[in-house]
Amino acid sequence: MNRLNTGYQEHTTKTKISHLLCMDDLKLIAKSEEELQKRIQTVKTFSDDIHMEFGLENCAKFACKRGKLVHSQNLVIDINREIQELEQGKMYKYLGIGESEGIQHQQMKERLKQEYSRRLRMILKFELKARNKITAIAALAVPVLRYSFGTINWRTEEIKKIDRKTRKMLTVYKMHHPTADIDRLYVKRKEGGRGLVPIESAYKAEIINITE
Repeated sequence: MNRLNTGYQEHTTKTKISHLLCMDDLKLIAKSEEELQKRIQTVKTFSDDIHMEFGLENCAKFACKRGKLVHSQNLVIDINREIQELEQGKMYKYLGIGESEGIQHQQMKERLKQEYSRRLRMILKFELKARNKITAIAALAVPVLRYSFGTINWRTEEIKKIDRKTRKMLTVYKMHHPTADIDRLYVKRKEGGRGLVPIESAYKAEIINITE
C-alpha cells in the first residue's frame, strides 16, 4: 500500500496518508476514483493470497468534495462483487465509530451513553456481591465509553453527568446510600474505598495517554 505512493499529503510531516489499518478494519483513502480502484485491487490481491474475504455487508464507499458527500459509483471488486456507495444520511463504522463525511459526534455520544447505561443496569440486576458488581462495571461498562475518548468530542460536563447518573443508578439498585460519602465510592478498595472507576478520571487519563 505504501509503495503505491498515492493518497493525501499531510501538511505538517509531508507524508502521504493512503490508508488506516487496525487488525482487520481497513480504510482506504484516495484522491480519485482511479486511485481508489487501484488500491482496492491491491487489497484484493493480497486478500486472495491469504484466503481472507471482504465482509461486503460491512463495507462502504463514498466520495467527498469540499467536505460534503457527493454521488459516486459503487466500487467494483470483481465481476460479481461491489462495495456499495454510502447512502445520504447513512453511516458506516470504522473501529466502532459511526462516520460519513465526518464522525457523527452527537449521534455516537447518544448511542454510547445508551449502551453504557444498558450494561450498567444489567450488571446491577445480577445477584452478585457488591465487590463483584464494581469489578464488572470496570470490565464491561466503562470500556464502552473509554473506547471513544480522544475520538468523540466529549465535553467535561457531559462526562460528569454520566458519573452522576451512575451514582443515581447505584442508589436505585441499593448499591449506594443517598447520604453516603461520594469520595469513598471512588477510592481503591485496598485503601478503604469501594473501587468504582470514575468516568471523568478515565476520560482525563485517556486524553493524557493519547497526547503523550
